[in-house]
Amino acid sequence: MQSTPAAIVRKGGISRTVFVVSLIVVAVAAGLSGYFIPGLFKSSGSTTTLNGAGSTFVYPLILAINSNYSNINSNIHINYQAVGSGTGINDLEGKLVDFGASDAPLTAGQTSTLNSVSTPLTIPDTVGAVVVAYNLPGIKKGLYLNANVTAEIFQGNITNWSDGRIAALNSGVTLPPNPITIVHRSDSSGTTFVFSGYCASSPIWKLGQSKTITWPGSAVGANGNPGVAAVIQGTPYTVGYVELDYALSASPPMTYAFILNAAQGTYIEPTLSSSALAVSSVSNLPAGNGNWTSVSLLNSSVPGAYPIVTFSYIMVYEKLDAYGSAMTLARAQDLVNYLWFVVHDGQNQATPLSYVALPSNVVANAEATIRLITYNGQTLHS
Repeated sequence: MQSTPAAIVRKGGISRTVFVVSLIVVAVAAGLSGYFIPGLFKSSGSTTTLNGAGSTFVYPLILAINSNYSNINSNIHINYQAVGSGTGINDLEGKLVDFGASDAPLTAGQTSTLNSVSTPLTIPDTVGAVVVAYNLPGIKKGLYLNANVTAEIFQGNITNWSDGRIAALNSGVTLPPNPITIVHRSDSSGTTFVFSGYCASSPIWKLGQSKTITWPGSAVGANGNPGVAAVIQGTPYTVGYVELDYALSASPPMTYAFILNAAQGTYIEPTLSSSALAVSSVSNLPAGNGNWTSVSLLNSSVPGAYPIVTFSYIMVYEKLDAYGSAMTLARAQDLVNYLWFVVHDGQNQATPLSYVALPSNVVANAEATIRLITYNGQTLHS
């Protein structure tokens, strides 16, 4: 691949047919029109293609936003590759894309590396939930889990569904005497970063918080949220973690746990409203060119808030002329116009897909960040 923001073609990972079909189901469920899958249709010669890569967590929403943006701006095509948060940031570093997307804030090391190109900017694009999904024949959604038991399951301390520690939280539920199969992300994943961060709220957890985790040897890995969801749906006695929309849009919908809000002592179902409560009290966000590593929506103390909630982010360079001849003023302006749409009209697509539209104070933060973007010293949005 050349070090320019050109079209990216990738091989391997989850079956493209399975991936596309799962996303079409998402689109139909949301009632979207003009829905398309980037990369399946060739652009005309007059079309500008903006390239992004990264998070699968946010992929259904990004696709919906992109479809609506291109319906309004027929000469702009957004080619977004859902390859995982880690790869998205690596592609931004290599100047292979115009923007990266991640559910994990940039680390100090990533920021330092990206600074060799230009100052990286962080723009929240949505808020979403991670659910603990399971496949237990005969057991409906709503199995109760807390941080300690979740941690013990996913690091291999609890290996059987009928373990007394699970049973103690679920009186009246007949749990099967079958081994637990853990399903996890095999790629560098912001969803893994968020989920392992939740597990790390338990003192029992020993695996750390990261986009890549060394899981127990018997665990099964899969690429992307769609890959994890597909394995869980197709394999009895499995448990894993996926973004909420993937669980709700599956056919049939996936079964998933209600998670203890430790601050109030009640088990909370992951829903749009319980996810929104987790972001309702957020204030004093960093500047777009600042350090976002301390920003977390996990374990909100707000009554009724679901505990495993996160921002998802778009990362972009402050000085777009850092791309050299691959970036023109017109292309830079197209990118900024698109980013502005994402945090404004694009938020209209969030609710139908069970993502939380950005609160007004977060939109204001994103606006200020987008106004920092320049091309050869020229501000692109006043």
